[in-house]
Amino acid sequence: MLSVSTIGLSLLSLSIASAYAAETYTLDTPRLTGIDNFRDLAGTTTAYTTSNDGVMRSGVFYRSNALTPKGTDLAVLNSLGISNVYDLRTPSEIAGTPDTLPAGAAYQNIDIIGSTTSGANVTNISFTSAAQAVEMMEETNRAFVSDAGMRGQFTTLFNELAAADGAALFHCTAGKDRTGWTAAVLLSIAGVDSATIMENYLATNDYTAARVKATLAMLPASMAAIYEPLLGVQASYLQAGLDEVTAEYGTMDNYLKEGLGLSQETIYVLRGKMVYYSSLPGTAGLSGNAAAGAQLLTQLQNSSLSGDYTAYNYYLQSAIDAGTLGGVESTVGGQVHADAASYLLRQDALIDKAAAPYASGVDLKAGQTRLWTTALAGYQGNSATSNAQSSNEHTQGMMIGVTQRFSDQLSGNAGFGYSKGSVGGAGGDVDTDLTFVRGGARFALDSLEQGLFVDADLSYGWLDYDSKRDIGGGLGKAKGDTNGSLSGGSLALGYRTAVSTVTLEPSIGLRYSHLDLDGFQEKGSELALDVDDISENRRSAYANLKASFAAAELGGGWQMVPALEVGYDHALGDYKVDSEGQLLGLDISQRAAFDNRDQFSGAFSLTASQGDFSIGAEVGALGGSGSHGASGSLKASYQF
Repeated sequence: MLSVSTIGLSLLSLSIASAYAAETYTLDTPRLTGIDNFRDLAGTTTAYTTSNDGVMRSGVFYRSNALTPKGTDLAVLNSLGISNVYDLRTPSEIAGTPDTLPAGAAYQNIDIIGSTTSGANVTNISFTSAAQAVEMMEETNRAFVSDAGMRGQFTTLFNELAAADGAALFHCTAGKDRTGWTAAVLLSIAGVDSATIMENYLATNDYTAARVKATLAMLPASMAAIYEPLLGVQASYLQAGLDEVTAEYGTMDNYLKEGLGLSQETIYVLRGKMVYYSSLPGTAGLSGNAAAGAQLLTQLQNSSLSGDYTAYNYYLQSAIDAGTLGGVESTVGGQVHADAASYLLRQDALIDKAAAPYASGVDLKAGQTRLWTTALAGYQGNSATSNAQSSNEHTQGMMIGVTQRFSDQLSGNAGFGYSKGSVGGAGGDVDTDLTFVRGGARFALDSLEQGLFVDADLSYGWLDYDSKRDIGGGLGKAKGDTNGSLSGGSLALGYRTAVSTVTLEPSIGLRYSHLDLDGFQEKGSELALDVDDISENRRSAYANLKASFAAAELGGGWQMVPALEVGYDHALGDYKVDSEGQLLGLDISQRAAFDNRDQFSGAFSLTASQGDFSIGAEVGALGGSGSHGASGSLKASYQF
């Protein structure tokens, strides 16, 4: 089962508690003596849940009243990593009660009410009844939506909150009206339900109860009754603003975009900062590479790519809204690197097969030499499985070699060549350039023409590797290149015999291939991987049966020899090929699409010769569970 390792990463300066992994969302936001309405936007006693299986992150946004710390309050504030303080008060309010800032926090005044274009002002009030106070508070909340000047200031505030480097604190004087509206909009962006948003708004009455009670006690009873609605909050206040959103814009989303002019990107950044999604859409039932990719996308919510103006954050939030990951779960992990490694480990067999007709030296006399060349091409397709997406492989190559028959019993061969491969899978493409040398020998107990023989072959190649992955989802293309080597060897035992007009040559053998590919860093995408070294082996047992028919005279001194060959290859040991990579400290493993233990092949060839010169062609097919392919080669030789 493929998995992505869990490594704790910081979201800028934001943190996600380990409690989230355990699905326990208890908050322990400290209560402050001199700032009684200070609290984490994420919730009061537990973190709020959101739509789409999300949960609010703690330590991202704090809301409060004026920053007048007492006792240990400032030390507590200093421990919270607050990088930005946004003061929503008027200059006169600030002059009367200036803020005491947490250490290292940047301060910005965004005067909400002082920028009004409609005249709404809750800092200069005079009432004769409680009803008038309630009416004024409801009108103020409506003005947060309808007043162009206030909207402009809220636009500045939300853009600043999105751009904050770490935890941010916003506040007004009492931390209930301007702050309350800001909190309600943020919670709406996060996807918190309306009842919980109202609960958060009304929590001011609990947090400030002691101070409000003391204030009212100092007033005459008649005055206390009039001014009590101003000291706390009522559901009708916030509801008046929400109703104004509906009346003027229809939806909160329209208010954000049309009323405040916020971009979709900024809205997504705010949501990315505030919400961690325990599960992503469409991930239920995923397995193999897709499951590992989905887990990586989930884990990246705790990285520097989340809650910021990044392609990943925009992609992820869009995916949440669309209800689908759009296939990125299958492309993000770099499966094509495993596919390419699997392909390369099977190249020795293809090269040996292409060289085989001229490598044995059977058609030479002792002391004779044959110079030969072969051009080869091949294709293989591998179907999608539960572990991987489908892949395809293309090969083109050329080889030049020489075969020498030293005696009746012994021949040897050597050659060099070039093979260009192209592998595609899971949104990626890899081009491989292999320059190789090979050599081999055949030894017969009696003679090469008849009886028992042993074949041995060795090869070594130098690799150039270039990759490109189109990740999708607006995440760009990840490109990489590296170098490596491919080596291999085979040992086979066979028997050659003539039966009537057919020469049969059955054989069984073992083949070993080893791939070393240097690790490399992809570039060009935020989700580019740091790909590990790939060091893989493939061991297989194989069996072949070749039948060569009697030569047919064509005239003009030409002879034609048809032949048939069937083969079977069985992988030994751990025949599955994986690739490993890292992204921002997270590990991901991907498995190659080709995972067949058994492959069958068949080929038909024609060789025409005249004197010392011969030419030939071969076409073949192969197949196994979930894979199919074809191959072909053209050959020419001259003996002397």
